[in-house]
Amino acid sequence: MLQELHRTLFAVDDKSWRGKKATLLFSLISRSREETEEEGGEAGWIEWEFTPDARKLIQASETYAVLNRQAVLGFRSNYALKLYELGALRLHRRQATWRGDMQALRAALGIPPEVYTDFAQLRRKVLEKAKAEIDQLAHFRVEWREIRQGRTVTELEFRFEPKGAPEVIETVDELDRHSAGRQARREGAVESISVGKGATPAPPKVVERKKPTETGFPTGSLRYGEYESEFRSIGRQYGGGWDVDMIADGFRAQMGERLERLRGAKLAAAWKGFCEGWVNRRGRPQ
Repeated sequence: MLQELHRTLFAVDDKSWRGKKATLLFSLISRSREETEEEGGEAGWIEWEFTPDARKLIQASETYAVLNRQAVLGFRSNYALKLYELGALRLHRRQATWRGDMQALRAALGIPPEVYTDFAQLRRKVLEKAKAEIDQLAHFRVEWREIRQGRTVTELEFRFEPKGAPEVIETVDELDRHSAGRQARREGAVESISVGKGATPAPPKVVERKKPTETGFPTGSLRYGEYESEFRSIGRQYGGGWDVDMIADGFRAQMGERLERLRGAKLAAAWKGFCEGWVNRRGRPQ
């Protein structure tokens, strides 16, 4: 598998130094390390490094994005799903924004040209509903700015921002809940279910849930140790090249006493969200 990665090549359209059409050919990864010491288990450790050209191509990709399966299945609006995909593609770029005119917006979200011809209606029926769902179910928030010529909205600019750790925890909790009542929770209302007269309430279903890994966030350095490896991996993947211990110190300071109560998937999601927010606020180290 590792050797196949070394043999993987990209071919993209480019221009030669003479200004003529050319094909640029480059490798996916530049080097790798694979641990050779056997510890009696099936697990192993492999490290690899993408080539500069491959990193540039992946970062500018209009095709690949990390999507949360629970969030994708949870969206009720197709427009929310399209906007979510748009945000996931741009979230980790230096400029996590998308800008386009009304025709480009309709094409991006799949809005037919004959519906919502009045922008006020489009804002209410499409944009506000999509934003409400994304802010509730996604690992990032979305805002938009309306650009006008006179009184007419001609362009929109969307900005995508990772959620902080507490908000990520709320999102994970919401995704774990049943979809019934989700709109009411989003709107701050409470749904109640009444049983008709003479009806016998159905007994509650007992759903066994997998117990999350009962490990807390490390108190020391994340750079070494098997116990710290999961958090170290998340920090390196989503921390934008910043020192993982520096990010961890900021995470501990922000979470305070709440960090002691976090375990399993919620802890991992909160740590990942904080790493993404760290990069979004500070950019990448020079």
